[in-house]
Amino acid sequence: MPEDTSRTSGTGAQPLEQEQEVHVPGHGTSVAAWTATIGVSVGAFIVCLAMIFMWLPVIVVGAVVIVLAALSGPVLARAGYGEKSHDREATGGPRSVS
Repeated sequence: MPEDTSRTSGTGAQPLEQEQEVHVPGHGTSVAAWTATIGVSVGAFIVCLAMIFMWLPVIVVGAVVIVLAALSGPVLARAGYGEKSHDREATGGPRSVS
């Protein structure tokens, strides 16, 4: 099977291009986003385990955790823990909707 040399200089020693981390604004890099994501994941895990053992009260608890976690994202974002808007940073005010 031929080697894939598309990313190397031919000798296999040095890559031709450097991979760089790209920051995409609003792409889950805030406390609000992480809190909501982790909370929904934990709630889903609770629901999954409860369904395996058919524990209806625990299924309800997991569903409540999911709902609360989903609501925590927007609440935390409004409290200032969300991703900062570039428009808001530049003007000091809320984004204009046009």
